[in-house]
Amino acid sequence: MALEQRQPQLLHEVDRATLVRRWPCWLEVDLDAVAANVAAIGRWVSPRVRLLAVVKAQAYGLGAVEVARAALAAGAWGLAVARVGEGVQLRQAGIGAPILVLGWIAPELAPVVVQHHLRPTVANLPQAEACAEAARAQGRRLPVHVKVDTGLHRYGVALHEAVPFLRALGQFPTLDVEGLYTHFACADDADPTVTREQLQRFHAVRQALAREGLTFSLLHAANSAGTLGFPDAHLDAVRPGLAILGYRPSPHVPEAVPLRPAVSLRARVVRLMDLAPGATVGYGGSFRAERPMRVALVTLGYADGLPRCLSNHGELLVRGRRVRLVGRVSMDQCVVDVTSLPNVEVGDEVVAFGNQGDETISLDEFAARSDTISHEALTRIGPRVPRLYLRRGAPVAVRSLSGDADPDEESPSL
Repeated sequence: MALEQRQPQLLHEVDRATLVRRWPCWLEVDLDAVAANVAAIGRWVSPRVRLLAVVKAQAYGLGAVEVARAALAAGAWGLAVARVGEGVQLRQAGIGAPILVLGWIAPELAPVVVQHHLRPTVANLPQAEACAEAARAQGRRLPVHVKVDTGLHRYGVALHEAVPFLRALGQFPTLDVEGLYTHFACADDADPTVTREQLQRFHAVRQALAREGLTFSLLHAANSAGTLGFPDAHLDAVRPGLAILGYRPSPHVPEAVPLRPAVSLRARVVRLMDLAPGATVGYGGSFRAERPMRVALVTLGYADGLPRCLSNHGELLVRGRRVRLVGRVSMDQCVVDVTSLPNVEVGDEVVAFGNQGDETISLDEFAARSDTISHEALTRIGPRVPRLYLRRGAPVAVRSLSGDADPDEESPSL
């Protein structure tokens, strides 16, 4: 299905309960929280510092177009993505703000980069040559950024090659080297030593380039952890990603900015079962009831973002209370022990992370129990899970990331 056919459905006077009642599970995204987080970060950094909202990987699984629009409306100067196709998707959605492509770009994609007014990160001469030629062929000048590898040892130009490489870029008149940047390896650690060393190396390269007469409009280094924990790394721009969604990358990152969690993963109870002692639950019979129990079948599985490693020990929320997973998490479903909740009914909402009543399972807790980080916990939420966007608590849009039919038209498959 063409990309344009997968734009979100806009909702008018549809209440949330009516909308979600046919969905097995869904991800709720509070766009007001995204906007509030961007605004709060904007107040934290200097007024002259630009904010590049990182919306790669569908804004960590939330939906890049909607998150990008909310971030830009709240004051973000531009956006950052990892791949060319991600930038093209934003352009096709009508977003005209600056878009930096952080990752590797095949030289063959240079014409697409120029056509869609993307800002590529160039790290070698074949890339630069391809971008320069594509810009010349289309009669444009192309802003580019150069990433210097100061210690992460991923994509970028090696420290000792930075000066000759930037000098060589001067041979391409259609390229405008707008930005110079680096990326921190350990900004979310308790020990700031590595980050300080990387920042020092970056400044040393910048100074060496300045002696060659090479200066840049945008110097940037700070990811979410760098933005919140290293004010001297703000430079000309910051690149928060997880932080605009309301989360700190680790407990070691200072609570420098008040952040509002923007996401919750929800499902529902579709069957209640009474188990006799000795009855087993799920594949492999890994759980065996030792007493009479009542359990609930929930329409959420590992294809939806509930990892299998939570089998028999993870927790979900039902009626504002924590309940334990019993049996193995399967692809589409899981089972929880609701013996202590006599009023549970078929149709009740279930929360994997987020708020329900007076109880909360935070994304950080959910990720830690899953033996991972919040970034991965979000990005592995399956594309078939509808994304429901809220403003002032009311639905404003729905997106399916799978490219299938609009999620509100899909029938629940149990």
